[in-house]
Amino acid sequence: MDKIKGYFNQGVSFVKESWTELSKVHFSSPKETLRATIVVVVVTLLMAGWLGVIDFFATRIVRQLLS
Repeated sequence: MDKIKGYFNQGVSFVKESWTELSKVHFSSPKETLRATIVVVVVTLLMAGWLGVIDFFATRIVRQLLS
């Protein structure tokens, strides 16, 4: 029986601690989420363009060396 009480007390303690930590969480507003999404999309497009340019020139150089 003591073992069951111990498990129960651990469960209650876990829920209390989890609730305390959850109250510290900052949830982004829709405006902040939109701004962050725009930044991610823009950076992704810039990186895709940059890698595409590098790939284009690397392919041309390799083809010139192999032909």
